[in-house]
Amino acid sequence: MKNIILIILAIAPVFVSAQVQQSNNGINWVSLEEAKILAKKYNENILIFFYKKNCPYCDKMKKETLSDPTVIDIINRNFFAVNIDSRTKDTIIYNGKAYGNQQPASSGRYDWRHDFYAEVAAYNKNGTAQSTTPTIVLFDSKFNKTTTMPGNQPKELLLRNLKKILK
Repeated sequence: MKNIILIILAIAPVFVSAQVQQSNNGINWVSLEEAKILAKKYNENILIFFYKKNCPYCDKMKKETLSDPTVIDIINRNFFAVNIDSRTKDTIIYNGKAYGNQQPASSGRYDWRHDFYAEVAAYNKNGTAQSTTPTIVLFDSKFNKTTTMPGNQPKELLLRNLKKILK
């Protein structure tokens, strides 16, 4: 019986190590509140990936771009990454103002965009403010918006845009 316990104790760290390593094979997503604290503490930038449920372009970007090892590496090394549903019901504080979703959760509907998403993910196209999902928005360490990258970003385009920003 002692031998069995010793064997289990001997191989347990291997399983734990494999699980930790496996969880680090992707982007290290944190909450927005964590990102704001960490960015300020370490003087790093924040990357927010806005998506919505049942969005084929969002799913494609997650599957093809945000799972690429090179993309994962550049994001994890240079940003505190946050994953936010553009229709979240959470209240988000930005520049001292509370942003919410105007569609109450009690309505049972989750198809209305969040005001924070509308504020920071907006971009101009032909003189008109627009927003789309997916969208990546970058912020500096003080949580000031610096860059918006709207739409599905194929790996090559996202890497080129991130490298240009990081120079």
